[in-house]
Amino acid sequence: MKSINVSLYFLSFVSLVSCQEKLSEKTKKEIQEKQTFWQTRTNLINKNKTTMEYPIKKDTTIGNETRFNYIYFHSSYWQFEVYIDDVFLMNFKGEITKGHGGINGGYQTNPLLLTSGIHEIKIRIYPAYGDAFFDEGAIGLTFQHYRDGDLRTMVYDEKMRGIDGIRLDISNEQWVGDKGEYGTSSWVKAHYEPKTPLPLKGLPIYEWRSTFEAEVPYDLIGWRNSINLKKEQEDEKKNIKEELITEYKKIYEIIKNRDVESYLKLIKQREELLGKTMYYTEKDRQEKIKMAGDLLNNSGYEVEPIFPETFQLEYQGYGKLAALLHKADGEGIIRFRNKKNPDENIYLEFLFQRKEKGGQLTVI
Repeated sequence: MKSINVSLYFLSFVSLVSCQEKLSEKTKKEIQEKQTFWQTRTNLINKNKTTMEYPIKKDTTIGNETRFNYIYFHSSYWQFEVYIDDVFLMNFKGEITKGHGGINGGYQTNPLLLTSGIHEIKIRIYPAYGDAFFDEGAIGLTFQHYRDGDLRTMVYDEKMRGIDGIRLDISNEQWVGDKGEYGTSSWVKAHYEPKTPLPLKGLPIYEWRSTFEAEVPYDLIGWRNSINLKKEQEDEKKNIKEELITEYKKIYEIIKNRDVESYLKLIKQREELLGKTMYYTEKDRQEKIKMAGDLLNNSGYEVEPIFPETFQLEYQGYGKLAALLHKADGEGIIRFRNKKNPDENIYLEFLFQRKEKGGQLTVI
């Protein structure tokens, strides 16, 4: 299935779907097959729960430099999800990981870096698609930054092993490239050096964590001071899922009615934050508005019906953000289907916050 992640929420929406609409047998089967996955994942999240939160703010030294921070990934076999400061960055999962399936590509991290300082990266790793336990596989990641949108200014993070990057696998050694200037005393020829292998034998899931430093020319609040929704659920017995479903109901209606103005109002806070972290010009902002309008008004796509039995509650941002994911594939529950090619979907993903006690959930 071809899918595109774009970036949304829902409950009792029986009234939104006609009586003839019902969850397909194919989707029911996919959800049934994923039950163990979700339980295993939830158990891991609870096991690794910590009171430590990132970022740890540090003063920036780069002034007004338009710095873009970036992580390049390359992998084979394994499936994985990546989080920066406990907020989703990217994933690589599904049938494409069968055999030697892997990814080679870079991802901007600025949208998740609200301030300069120490940040956390977390990678949840799963066996290759269809495998219950880990076998051979690897994930490599390289930390870098560049300025003014010019890749020729690329600088590698030496604290994260520079251009060699970090390699996650079951090997007990790792490659170190040539260092220094050839023909001088600083020269060190490329070689292998010992490293600690990941303890994956017999496991169905593993979580790797580390910290890294990154600088940006801004200091934004975003969701950092928002109410902890997970604690509200646990300590005050608030039904966060029901609240989310109510908000998703509103979003579904907005999209179903192709109400561009209401949609832009809905995502305004998120887009303003994104614009600051990615240095949007007025032209960039207008292009984003046009893209949203083009998407909602595209008659070649139709919004799919949504069903409560597909909703998986997800917390991010150390409990300050919440979303609903689809139990069949872990993607957003609001999705457009191509009328000519039903296997081509566009997933709309949303994160919600509560800015102050007693306030309404809003998209961030």
